[in-house]
Amino acid sequence: MSPLKSLFGPSQEEIWRKLSREVGGRFREGGILSSHAVQARTEDWLITLDTYAVSTGTASQIYTRLRAPYFNPEGFRFEIYRSGFFTELWKGMGMQDIEVGHTRFDRDFVIKGNAPGRIRRLFDNEKIRRLIDAQPRIHLSVKAHEGVFSKFPAGVDELHSQSAGTIKDLAQLRMLFDLFAEVLQQVCHEGKAYEDDVRIHMRRLRAPGGQIRDRHVIWEGDEPRRDAATALGRLGDPAAGRALTSVLQDKDTVLIARAIEALARIGDARAIGPLVRKLGDIKAADDGRSIRDHVADALRQLGEGDLVDAVLVALDGDFARLKAYDGEYREEIIEALTDAIRWRSATHPANALAEIHAVEALPRLRKILTNFGGRNPTGHAVADVIRKLESRASLPRAATAPDAQVDTLPRAAREPGPDTRTLPRGSRGPGE
Repeated sequence: MSPLKSLFGPSQEEIWRKLSREVGGRFREGGILSSHAVQARTEDWLITLDTYAVSTGTASQIYTRLRAPYFNPEGFRFEIYRSGFFTELWKGMGMQDIEVGHTRFDRDFVIKGNAPGRIRRLFDNEKIRRLIDAQPRIHLSVKAHEGVFSKFPAGVDELHSQSAGTIKDLAQLRMLFDLFAEVLQQVCHEGKAYEDDVRIHMRRLRAPGGQIRDRHVIWEGDEPRRDAATALGRLGDPAAGRALTSVLQDKDTVLIARAIEALARIGDARAIGPLVRKLGDIKAADDGRSIRDHVADALRQLGEGDLVDAVLVALDGDFARLKAYDGEYREEIIEALTDAIRWRSATHPANALAEIHAVEALPRLRKILTNFGGRNPTGHAVADVIRKLESRASLPRAATAPDAQVDTLPRAAREPGPDTRTLPRGSRGPGE
C-alpha cells in the first residue's frame, strides 16, 4: 500500500468503482469539467450518483447527490432532513413538520409534504425509516421540474438527495442506493409486486417515453412502457383497452406494435375502430414488419377479416371489394386511406377515396395537397380526387345521408306514368 493511500484511504474513484459493481451499475469516469458518476437501474428507474460544486463567494462547496427521475402525475411532494438548530425557525416560516406516528423518527427528522396521508404511508415502511436513520447527513426530497425551461417531460419529477462533501463510505453509499430503490417502489408502485397488477401497468404505460440527458442519460422511458403494454396483453383485462389505444399514435413504433398485439389478445371489440385507423401506417416496427401488418393480424383476430381484405387490396389499386363493403367503420377506413397518402407513389389510397365518394375527406386532402404540391404523381392524384369529390359534394343530397347515393341525384318532379287522378275509383263504403 502506498504511503498516501495508507494516510488518506482509498480514493473516491476506487470506492465508486466498487460500488458500481455491488449495485450492478456502471461507473462513468469524469473529466476536466465533469465528476465521476455511478448509474444503476432498479426496475423502471435509473439512479445516478455524482458530485457537483456550489460557489460560495471565494470558495466552493462540494455536494454528493443521488437523483432518479420518475413519473409523478399526481404532483406528490415531500422533503425530509435531520432536525437541527434551525428547525424551529423554519417551522415558524411556514415549513410545517408532518408527524408520521413513529416517536423517535418524528423527533429526529423534519418531514414536510403536500399529502400527509400518503407521507405517513411512505414512512410506515420500516426499511425506509431504517435506511434514512443510518445516514449521518441527509436531505431527501422530490424536486419538481416544471416550466418552459425544464428538460423533463410533463409529469416527470425527480427523487433527489444531497449531502455536503464527497461521500467515500461504501456502506453509506450502498444504503443510499437501497433507500432510493425502496422509496421509488413505494411512491410509484405502492410497495407492491406489480407483475399482475393491471392498474400499475396502466400507470407505467401513461409515462412519457424518450430520454432525459444531463451529462448522462438519467431517464429512459421507452422500455418500461413497452413492458407494460406486453404485460397488459398477457393479463387480458378489458379495462386496459383505452390505455392501450391511447398509445397507437405514439412515436415509438415498438410500443405501438406491442399495444396492437395486446389489444388483439384482450379481444375487446371497442378496439376495432382505433385499429382500423392504423391500416394506413407503413412504418416499420422492431421485427421489420409494418404497423399495417400488425394491425391487419389483430383485426383478423377480432373478426374483421373482410374489412382488412377490402382495405388492403384497395391500397394496391383494386377498389371493387371496398366499394362493395357495407360494414361499419366508414369514418375509420377513410382516415386510414388518408393517412396512407404519405409517399410520392401513394396514388391508390387517394383514388380509393374517390371511388367510395369520401367527401368527408376533403379538408384533409386539401391540406395534403398543400404539403405535397402538384408536381408529382401523388400531388396530381390528390388534386384530381379533390375535383371529383368537390363536384360530388355540390350535388343536392338527402339531409341525413352521409354520402350521396344514386337515389339522391336530381330527378324529374314526377316519374313517367299515368295520372292516378284519372283512374276509376271504387264506391265509398258506409260511413266513409
